[in-house]
Order: sequence, then structure tokens, then C-alpha cells
Amino acid sequence: MIKKSCDVCNTPIHPLAKLCRRCKKFIDRVDIRKKPDKEARIDALKRAWDGKSFRCYYTGIELDEKNYRNPRYLTFDHRIPRKEDDLVVASACINDMKSDMSDEEFRAMVIALAARFQGGKFDLRAFELGHWKR
Repeated sequence: MIKKSCDVCNTPIHPLAKLCRRCKKFIDRVDIRKKPDKEARIDALKRAWDGKSFRCYYTGIELDEKNYRNPRYLTFDHRIPRKEDDLVVASACINDMKSDMSDEEFRAMVIALAARFQGGKFDLRAFELGHWKR
């Protein structure tokens, strides 16, 4: 019998399968907004897999795969809001904070906030958000 492994995490799988049960559950997760891009999800999971666990693109922390109430719960983030083919894996907390910001806008906002928290001035240009839709 031919040995085969998951395309994402290399766990042994059935010869006819492409993904293990764990990874397939993330790929098949329902998105009420629109039909998800499964290949983009697979690519995002591959990049997030460190050989032992999935890690957040923004923080590098190990993500929780089971408890959706955990702020470290694994989610898919659109690096550019609503761009379905450009996904990364992120913690639920970070994904919620980033919501309507591109990767670049989010990073600028975090840097501006950090400067303010360290006693400096907040750079108002961080609020030039081209993807804000609320």
C-alpha cells in the first residue's frame, strides 16, 4: 500500500485523501459571507505549520485549534480585506483587531500605537485606511 501524507502537516492519511481530518476541518470551515477559496486556505495553513503546530502570521504564537472562544483560536485573515486569494492564518483576536485594514495598514497602526504607548506622538497618517468599510 502506498503511504501518503497530508498536504499541509504531513500526517499520514488515506491514499485517496489530500488532507488529514484536522486540516480538512479548517479548509471546510463555513464562511457565511461567500464561498471560501480552499486552495488559498491550504496555502495559508502550509505557511502557518511549523512541524508541530499552526502559528499566527502576525504574532508567531501557537494557535488554539479547538476552542473558538479562545483569543488564540485559528482563523483565516484576508491580508487585504475581501481579497479571497490572499489569506494568512491568524489568531481570532488579531484578526478581529485587523478587520478592515490591509496588512500594511495594520502594521502602521500598531507601530503608531506603540509609539504613543511609549510616550511619543501618535502618527495620524495611520488612520489613512483605504479598506475601512463600516
